[in-house]
Amino acid sequence: MRKSFLVILLVLLVVVGAAIALVSGSRRTPTHPIRPVNDEALLSPASTPGQWLLYGGDYSNQRHSNLSQINRETVARLGPVWKHDSWRLIVPKGRPETTPIAVDGMLIYTDAQNLVVAVDARDGRELWRYQYNAGSVALCCGLVNRGVAVYGDKVFFGTLDAELVALDRRTGALVWKQEIAQPSLGYSFTMAPLAADGKILIGASGGEFGIRGFLDAYDPQTGRRIWRFWTIPSPADGGWWGRWSPITPDGERLPRDIAQEKRDSSRFANAWQRGGGGIYSTPAYDPKLGLVIFGTGNPSPVDGVPPPGDNLYTTSLVAVDISTGKLRWFYQMVPHNIWDYDAASPVVLFDVTRGGTTIPAVAHAGKTGWVYILDRRTGKPLLRSDPLMPLENIFPAPSTSGKRTSPSHRGGANWPPPAYSSQTGLLYVLASYLPMTFVDKSEAGRKGVAGVFEPLPSEIKSGTVSAIDVATGKIRWQRKTPSHFMYGGALATAGGLVFYGEPSGYLNAVDAKSGEPLWRYRVVKGYTGPLISFELDGQQRIVVTTRNGIVALGLK
Repeated sequence: MRKSFLVILLVLLVVVGAAIALVSGSRRTPTHPIRPVNDEALLSPASTPGQWLLYGGDYSNQRHSNLSQINRETVARLGPVWKHDSWRLIVPKGRPETTPIAVDGMLIYTDAQNLVVAVDARDGRELWRYQYNAGSVALCCGLVNRGVAVYGDKVFFGTLDAELVALDRRTGALVWKQEIAQPSLGYSFTMAPLAADGKILIGASGGEFGIRGFLDAYDPQTGRRIWRFWTIPSPADGGWWGRWSPITPDGERLPRDIAQEKRDSSRFANAWQRGGGGIYSTPAYDPKLGLVIFGTGNPSPVDGVPPPGDNLYTTSLVAVDISTGKLRWFYQMVPHNIWDYDAASPVVLFDVTRGGTTIPAVAHAGKTGWVYILDRRTGKPLLRSDPLMPLENIFPAPSTSGKRTSPSHRGGANWPPPAYSSQTGLLYVLASYLPMTFVDKSEAGRKGVAGVFEPLPSEIKSGTVSAIDVATGKIRWQRKTPSHFMYGGALATAGGLVFYGEPSGYLNAVDAKSGEPLWRYRVVKGYTGPLISFELDGQQRIVVTTRNGIVALGLK
């Protein structure tokens, strides 16, 4: 008995020792040449189809792969070829929301606790890892990190305690790090940075904690800040009261007492200093227009009370100049947003044809349950899509007794990135149908949102995958899933496929034109992250992150 115990203890010590060695920083020599990632490569991803160099695949955030080896005829043979386990002694509680980067035969991904790992894309063998140990943080929505950016010979990522970190891409060694904001004030970074125009862009999260949101640009060599755009305009910049609009831009009536708000404005004159407006998802970039376009989060309540005014530029699509960080335009989907309808999903760029004219457009899939499509030159609305799910009492008035509403703050399209295919002209959006009751919880001294959505246990909940015709806004096809909280994201390919994950751990491939199911496989028990595709040694791979690590799939 004692001998058995000693054997078990020895095995445990070996496992623990190996895990500690890994966490402390293992290093292998990369088997592929490490070439600097330059602007030309980032601007022309089609010239490097075997890689996935940007969070959204390219600057448009289309998440479309030009690879077609895996297609309608071959996808039935798709299966796992290798996996990499991060070998944490304690698996992070956060969701796997990271998008891997594929560069020079190397895959780089993060986990929810700021662990950065590089593996050999051929077989998943670990090359290096870097563990950033964050200090005290204030997080509204759990442990999250959505990935890295690569530029030059470096890897960049943001931390939960609001630092920007640069690593050597060959070894994972620290090059520099900069404290950008104070986590004690509620700031954090969860989005994957964006390398564009020789700059590293990153935006702040923490709108629930009274931050003043911003998007920053940094020098990739030194970490010096080049410019900052505040998502909450100061009085000197025109203020954040706005036009005191009683309706949304689409004509939906808002339950506002504007006369009372105006009377309260002097009492809340300084509320803009803690106005919220976080940035959750990596922006898109139009190099021809010189525009960086992104969505913003909700305004922050002041002592538990919604601040008066439209609260510019919260819950908006915003375009700023890549050279200067100056505002070019904004479009506020929901003025005076008290329902937590953040613009959480990444924006997507594409062209649409109307009346024989080609218009550069930008789309955002909203938590409100609609897809908004704008002219990205001006921010003028072009159309709003069909609802992604049944909508009911979408902007309820505050009530202590509560009002039933759909989609609710957990419904609609949340952070998971959509995908777009120019072959079909369809935008593929993951969303959730999750009716709830909106209850007024306003009270002095309370942090967070002023109203709270409470579950309706008896309600039928479901997820949806919708194909939106971007020229008309019509739903071309839609698939419902038993899994609500559709977290994971979509991937479209030149093989005529759309891939998406479910919270149950299943990956799915459907026909991009019809939505017909073609393949389904469970890669893990639990959440999966966004998918990417790359090619190495003539073999196309589909890659997805899980809570435990990363899985690569290929044809067998």
